[in-house]
Order: sequence, then structure tokens, then C-alpha cells
Amino acid sequence: MSSNTGYSDKNAKSVKIRPSGEKDTDKYIQSSWQRCRDQYKMSPDSNVELVSLSESEVRQRREPMEKLLSDSEEVFDKIRTVSKQSGYAVLITNTEGVVVKSYADSNISHDLEQKGLRQGTLWSEKIVGTNGLGTCLTECRPVTVFAEEHYGFNLHNFSCSAAPLISPDGTPFGALDISTYASGNRLYQALALNLVCETADEIEAIVFKNAYANQRVISLSFSPHRPETNALIAVNDSDTIIAATTPLLLALGCRDRYELVGRKFQEAFSDNPGQLESSVVLEMLIQLKGKPHKLYATLLHNSAVERRMKAADSAASKPSASGLQTHSAEAQASDTPLFSAAGKEPLLLKQASRCQRIVNKGISILLQGETGTGKEVWARALHESSDRADKPFITLNCAAIPESLIESELFGYGAGTFTGGLKSGKVGKIQASHGGTLFLDEIGDMPIELQASLLRVLAENEIIPLGEVNPVKVSLNVICATHRDLKELVSRGDFREDLFYRISGFQVALPSLRERQDKPVIIENVLRALCRDEENAENVQVAPEALNVLCQYQWPGNIRQLKNVLQYAMCMREGDLIQSDDLPDEVFAEPAAMSSEAGARSYAPPSRMVSMAGLTEAGVEQPPLSEKEELEQVLEQNRWVVTRAARALGISRSTLHRKIKKYNLFIDEAAGESDSPA
Repeated sequence: MSSNTGYSDKNAKSVKIRPSGEKDTDKYIQSSWQRCRDQYKMSPDSNVELVSLSESEVRQRREPMEKLLSDSEEVFDKIRTVSKQSGYAVLITNTEGVVVKSYADSNISHDLEQKGLRQGTLWSEKIVGTNGLGTCLTECRPVTVFAEEHYGFNLHNFSCSAAPLISPDGTPFGALDISTYASGNRLYQALALNLVCETADEIEAIVFKNAYANQRVISLSFSPHRPETNALIAVNDSDTIIAATTPLLLALGCRDRYELVGRKFQEAFSDNPGQLESSVVLEMLIQLKGKPHKLYATLLHNSAVERRMKAADSAASKPSASGLQTHSAEAQASDTPLFSAAGKEPLLLKQASRCQRIVNKGISILLQGETGTGKEVWARALHESSDRADKPFITLNCAAIPESLIESELFGYGAGTFTGGLKSGKVGKIQASHGGTLFLDEIGDMPIELQASLLRVLAENEIIPLGEVNPVKVSLNVICATHRDLKELVSRGDFREDLFYRISGFQVALPSLRERQDKPVIIENVLRALCRDEENAENVQVAPEALNVLCQYQWPGNIRQLKNVLQYAMCMREGDLIQSDDLPDEVFAEPAAMSSEAGARSYAPPSRMVSMAGLTEAGVEQPPLSEKEELEQVLEQNRWVVTRAARALGISRSTLHRKIKKYNLFIDEAAGESDSPA
């Protein structure tokens, strides 16, 4: 891994954080500068160093996105054509901000490559400061970072427009960026931002159709003459809407995707989805927040759905002689320890699906989450869902063993190496896990001196026990976990950067118990496990009042604390029903204020949907927005496309144009001409 300082212009002005209230920069730029200054402790008048990953490290991060890159080739070709004509470089990253693919098709973009805008560079906001890709991923929204809006002094010559790449459940899996040299007025970048957003929408639609290839995917449009759009929903066999794309949610003005997702199709729309089978385009009405929308729906047939329908018809006409039920490959895939560990939590079910795909691909996995969120349970589920399930699962808690003993625990030692040691020597954890899985818990607490040795082992797949000379080959599969922010440790010099990228090929975020939507399921599972270990407890249940108390509690100690609370309640109960009086006093106390560290750490990816309700992060309602502020907010949410914004506001385009002119919100006439119907 190498670093470079990129491009430096000594005549560029240093970044200054402007007072709140000034309107010469977007709010997200102000927020990013604030993070750079207060959280990342960056100096605004210094150059930033661009981290460059090795080819193997980039390949490891690109592998989970290979299918996407292949399926979206035509979409990328279109943006490459425009970028070539306009002198832009095209960059695609994963969620870390690592550029896994780049396109340079013009002399200007070739020059940009030399300045650092190329495959393999890392654009995390924590490392590079305010920049298009890093800030887009942090804010989970489309952004333009123009010239001196970059926090790094040596990035002031660039203009970057980026949009998040959104998965079907609304979480980002990467970002798309087009960058060039900054020139002219920032408002001219509206066209670039709109281009990158439209391309991101097309990619989202491709991913969406692939994800729900075995469901009914319905395209929705505001015009009967444009049935093929990126505004899509997926409907399952129970006629429930299970997913929706971002363009549709934005067009309908949804603050939250669950205003639509999770509803019965017929409850949301005026018709039954079965009517789409016999219609090319069907006019429908949808009611959202008491406001009707007329839409035109088209069922997008695909081979998977057609095969399933044919199979169903065949099964109905030809009863099975054996009477045995058949299961789809999807159902079989979901019947694994990973999906059992995920419970009913949507975020974890998505993580389980991703992990199932990569668990046998040799990609390193890093589990992140607060203490007590079940990182070891997840690691064991990964092992049991892999091809190594019949081999050893070995654990080592790096925080629970004295520093002086970790090395011998990991690598083992030969006969006579230590006074008081075993005469025959000892096999270390790494060698003991040969062919199976080694789980290194709390990897962030591993001494810095030992990290170099671990890195060498991971690179060479061999160890040398202490006191020995000859190396021992090992077949390694290492899963690491931590509750600490490893990137922050890297920035402080307490954790090796090269080791971090070696162990974090795929990062799994385990939400805290207070964030999970399936608390009743977790409580039931933990209780059943406790009951199995106690005689005559198989019928113990939690009373509804007690269950409500447990679901409302904040659980700073997560699942580990839940287990302790239920153990206490089991001891206090009189019969087979755990009542509120059987619970310890701690669960009735006022929720303790989250520490600044825990409050700042959020493992759940942010939603791309922008709230229009004027709520602070704490959920406290603010004074009503002025007309100008509301217009700015809706225009920004709809990417300054007037047709979409007018529809969201419930007014005509001409009325909105008059208001834009009245408040002087969008003076770039050239960009205004980019308006197109949704």
C-alpha cells in the first residue's frame, strides 16, 4: 500500500468554515467541514495524502461487485460517452470509499488519473476530508463538492459530483462519481450531478431486478407513454410490497420507504396485482398521506417468474406421486445458521444474504458492533454456513489475554522454549484452526508489535512457532471482530493500516439491541435457550406487560445484558409466567444518556431518503420552514429537476419556476434547461 500527495496548487485559498446561516455553501458541506475539524482533527490548510491500495487489495474489494459491474456495463458505457466529451473521470467505489473501477477516456481524465483520481485510491471522508465520494457515502445523498469546498488544500482544483449506489433495502453499497477540474460557476455542476444521479438510478434498477428476479417486479410511471422507468416495486406471492426503488419513493414524496414497503398491494393501490397479468399498462391510484397519485403500472416479466408460473401450472395438473414437498434454491439458501442468527431483523437478513455469497470465496470478514451484540454467535454462524463447517472453530479474545501471552497463544511454542511451559511445546490457535476458522475477537486490542506478525501469517499462510526454525503451512480462514473504530485507531497509529485492509474485505455491521426491530423474537430465543438449561422450565413465558417493558428498555449491554436480565427473572418467577415484578430494577430506570462514543458510532447504514418534516436528529420538531426554505429543500431532494419538485409540492411547473425566480434560487439558465419529465 502506498501514499501520494496528489495535485498541489500553492495559489489555492485555504478552506475556512463559514458561520452557520451563510448560504454560499450547501448544508452538507458545512456539516462535513465540521466533522473534519471536530471529529477527524484535520487541519484545513494542509494537503491530504491519498492512500493507494495494492492490486490484490483492490481485487478483493471489487469481487463482491463484479456481477454489478458486468450487468451495468451498458449503463457505464453511456456515462463514459458523456464524460469523454466533457473531460470527466468516472469512479466507482465500495462502501469504504475504495475506487474498485475507474474510467478515463479523455486527455483530461488521463491527467486526472495522474493526480489520484484512479482505481485503488481511498476517498473515505475520515482520511481525505470533504470530497465528493467520501461525503456522499457519509451523508448517503447525492453531492457536489466544488473547488475550495474540498477540505484538503491540494484538492481545490477538482470538482466532484457523486451519488450513492442504493441496494433494494435502501442501504448504500457504494458510490458513483464523475470528477474534473473546477472551473466557472458551481451552479454549472447541476448538470453533472443530475447525470450521475440518473446513472445511479439506472444501476439501482438493475440491482433491484436481479434481487427480486423470483418476485413480481412492477414498473410505475406518471405517464402512460413511458412505461419503462426506474420507479419499481417488488410484490411477493402474498401480494405484499416488499421493496421499492429510490426514484419511486422520491417521486411520491415519501419520507420513509416503509410508508409504502410492507403494505398490501391492494391496500396501497386501487387494483389487485393480478390484473396486471392481462394488461400492458394499467392505470392505478395510490393513496399516500391522504394524497392520491395517478400512476401507470406495467408488470416486468422475467424468465424466473415465467419458469415459476409454468412450474406451478405443471404441479397443479400433475400431482406428485411421492407427496414430497420441493423447495426452491432460495429457500434452501435461507435455511442456514447465518439466517437463523439474523432472526427477523431486516438489516441482518440482508447481511446474511451477502455473507452466504462470499463465505467460501476467501474474502476476509470483519464483524463490527457494540459489546454484547453477538459477534461470536455471528462468527460461528459464518463458520457453520461454510465449507469448513466440519473443521475446528477456534476463538481468541485479544482483549482477555495478557499481552505477554498473546503471541504464544497465537503461534504456539516448541519444546523447552519457556521455563514452566509444557515440555512437549504447545500448538497455537492459528495452527489449531488449520482447515477450519480462527475467530479473533476484539482485534482492535491486539498489541501493535504483534500485528506485523499476524499480517505476515495472513499473507504467507504459514507460521513459525516460538522457539522453532521451520515454518508450518496452515490453511487459514480468519474472522475478526471489534467494538472499536479501527479507522480511528489507524489514524492515531494504534493499528496498522495494511492489516486493517487485510482483515476487512467485507465488513458486517451488527446493530445494537435497542436498534433492532425484532426484539420480541430475540427475547423469545434467549429465553428458550435458558429454559433448555433448567429443569421443568420448558413452558416458561414472558407476560405481555413484562415483554413491553423489555422491548422499551435501551439495553446498553445488548444481548449479553438481556441474557442476565432473563436469568434473574427466571429465578424470581413464581410459576411459568415471568411478570413485570420479576424483572430487575435496571430495566425500569430512565434510559441512560448514550456516551458520546456510542452516540457517534452507528453501524446501521443511513437512509438515502431525506426527511421533509424539519426534524432534528433527536426527533424534536422545529419551527415551520419558510416558503423559500421549503422550496430549497424540495428542489434539493429532487435534484433540482423542476418537474419532480413541482409534483412533490403539488404545484405546476410554471408556478414553481415563478417561485424560483422570485427567490433567486436557481439562476443558472443552462442547468434549468436540463429539466426532464420523470
